[in-house]
Amino acid sequence: MKMLSVCTVVAGALFAATSVWGYEVAPVSGGGKVAGKVAFKGAAPEAKKLPITKDNAVCGTGNREIVEVAAKGGNLAGAVVYVAKIDKGKAWGEVDKPMLDQKGCRFTPEVLVVKKHAELTIRNSDPVLHNIHTYEIIGAVRRTMFNVGQPDKGDMKQPVKMRRSNVVKIECDAHDFMHAWAFTADNPYAAVTREDGSFSIDDLPAGDYELKAWHPVLGEKSATISVKGGAAASASFEFSK
Repeated sequence: MKMLSVCTVVAGALFAATSVWGYEVAPVSGGGKVAGKVAFKGAAPEAKKLPITKDNAVCGTGNREIVEVAAKGGNLAGAVVYVAKIDKGKAWGEVDKPMLDQKGCRFTPEVLVVKKHAELTIRNSDPVLHNIHTYEIIGAVRRTMFNVGQPDKGDMKQPVKMRRSNVVKIECDAHDFMHAWAFTADNPYAAVTREDGSFSIDDLPAGDYELKAWHPVLGEKSATISVKGGAAASASFEFSK
């Protein structure tokens, strides 16, 4: 019985070590960068419209447009570009201390990158109740992660505990027109594309990498890049309907 207990403790410790130290922060000498754009081909789907039925003084009136594909001029905003596998490199930075704000009954940002298993700070900037409901998206399955009310202005923290995927859908049960997405990253080499579809990832150790672009509605694309010390590599992706 004692031997079983010891084995269980050791196994648990090894699992914890693997989870915590899967990515190692280490000095990057002569790091390079990768930059580029994510494009969208064709006409973007029309935005969904949901009526604003409560808390109108704060949330507004009429309909809220839910833009699932933010594409203008062939450029795609709100995609996450990330390095698929890297053992060590730069520090986590803001990804380790992510912030999701609720202001005017909108989630800001609508797409954010979060360090996997980190704590997410959720801010209520509105003088109304919000109820944050998060789901881990595993294929066609939605698994509730946390579902908490936030009646007052201020901040709270919630752990982002993933099981099998990297994708989190964020909704407000008090306002069905509030939607956002989070991508949980295994390393800090990830960026959300800007309004013009551009992205840049810096301080990347020299080497060959698989670079991926993920979009919550359009799926995922992959490319191979080669980064040389102190130099810039380029990459581009194109999604379609």
